[in-house]
Amino acid sequence: MIRSALIPAAALLLAGCASSPNDGWIAREGAMPYESARAACQEISYGIEVNYITCMAGRGWTKPKT
Repeated sequence: MIRSALIPAAALLLAGCASSPNDGWIAREGAMPYESARAACQEISYGIEVNYITCMAGRGWTKPKT
């Protein structure tokens, strides 16, 4: 019984370590939640970085140039 409770808890901990909360993107006021914006933009950008950046900006997220 304890074992079955530990598996989901471990999965949640590992998922949280997989990536940073917003991968360096900065939210403007009123920005869409990061995960929602990221998922939508990945789907509609067709793997083209400029499209992805433009999409994220339209949802309130910018990434500083490095």
